[in-house]
Formats: sequence, C-alpha cells, structure tokens
Amino acid sequence: MPSVDVRNEAGPRFDPLAARLDALAVETLPLVEAVTGLPLPDPVVIRTMTVRDWKREHRRSAKRQLHSETVELDVPLKALRQAGIQSAGRQRFRKRFWPTIGGQAVLFEPGRPELVLLPKALRHGGRLDDTAFLYKALGHEMTHLAQYAASDGAIWAAQDTFYPAQRGIADRDYGFLLEGHAYWADQQITTKILGAPVSTDEASPHSSRRYRKLAASPHRHAAVEQFRRACDTVSQIINSHGLDVFNQVWHRPDLVPTQKETSDDVAAWQARFSALKTQ
Repeated sequence: MPSVDVRNEAGPRFDPLAARLDALAVETLPLVEAVTGLPLPDPVVIRTMTVRDWKREHRRSAKRQLHSETVELDVPLKALRQAGIQSAGRQRFRKRFWPTIGGQAVLFEPGRPELVLLPKALRHGGRLDDTAFLYKALGHEMTHLAQYAASDGAIWAAQDTFYPAQRGIADRDYGFLLEGHAYWADQQITTKILGAPVSTDEASPHSSRRYRKLAASPHRHAAVEQFRRACDTVSQIINSHGLDVFNQVWHRPDLVPTQKETSDDVAAWQARFSALKTQ
C-alpha cells in the first residue's frame, strides 16, 4: 500500500490540521484503491498551502506547460494566442473562486501528482473542522490521483491541454469523465467510513458571506448540476457493466465521452461499454 506524506506549508497554526489529515488519509487511502480498483501513486503527497503560493505554483506550471506544448506541436500563431487567452481565463477563475476550492489534485511538477488543500478556503467554506467533509475531499482528490496513475498521466494531460484541436480531442469531455468518476468514488468511500455519502449541496452554516455568494453564482450552480449528471452516469455504467469494464476508459481514449454525448445523449456513451469484455 502506498505511504502518505503530509506536508504543512500553510504555517504552524495549521499543524493540527496536517496531523488530522495524516490520520484521515491513512484510513481513506486503502478505500480509494478498493472502491476504484485503481492503484495510487506512491507516496501520496498531501500539501497544505497558502492561497498565494497555490496561485503562484499554478502560474509557474501553466507557463511551463504552455511553452512545452507549443514547442512540441509547433502550433500556428492563432492557436498560440487562443491558448494564452485560455491560460489567462484559468488564472482569473482561480483568483475569483479560490474560496470554493478546498482541495485539488495538481501537477505542479512533471510526473509528480499531488493533493493540495487550502486551509484559508476551507475556513471560508466552514469546513476547516468538518471531519466528514475532509473524508470526502480526500477520497475525491485521491481518486483523481488514481486516475493519473492508471493512465500514466495521459488522462490529466488530455484534460489540461491548451491545444485540444491540435491533439484531435476537441470533441471529448474529459471533465465529465474525471469528475463524474471522482464524485461516484467519494460517495462510495464516505459511505464505507461514515455509513452514508457526504453531500456538499448545501453551504455550511459556518461558511463566510463571500463563500455563500460564490456558491450561489450561476456558474457554480451549472457546474454542480453537471457534476451530478456525470456522477449519475458513471454510476449507471459501473452498475450495468462492472468496474473492470469501466476502468478500460483509462487506457482507451476512444471511450472518453464526447461533448455531444454529455450534453444530450449520455445513453450513447453508456452503450459504448456494452460491447466491451472484461480485461
């Protein structure tokens, strides 16, 4: 079983949180592997970070990725400009919505996936001392790490690319797959630990006004609804065809849903698993 490496980089006042995360992660980790049927990277690195450092690391890694992909693909100027706009948009999103991002699976360094938690965001969300939520966050984000490991990083690279058209995957909806699977998994994991799935549909009564305003935004509502549909769809595929059949998606790019399917024809995506045999 992989080891857990918790690193508190958010300051001494969050040492108790780091100690709690270490204990919860040791309990959650084997359930992630058992529920998903996927291996986790070893070690599983969990970092608590300040918002400033988290933003800086994202800017640095995005700059490196943009340069690397641009050189690799020899993209035309128009595509380069579009990629720059996309990168700036991601940065604006993080600047605005960081209070709603308590935890996140990231790849700040090539080949080193890790889980980051933002104590300041957890405080805004009223979740800093919410053990049930921390179980959910760990289960959810560790599932993303398992997705990375199962695909040797390819699934994250496809989701995060600045050049989907040049890579021939512009019609694919990786977010629907990855988030649907992670939400399905965290429901199974928290049920095993706590007896019932942990829901975050309603804001915590301890959340800040800023958090509640962001959580009530149309963008947030649309994302929550999409994630709910994704979770339900993944659950139906696994229930109908089995986990081993579903897990072929991590090394079969042709099984990733298309945007048309996730918009108005999820049954077509589900049907593509019917012809598969367990490997």
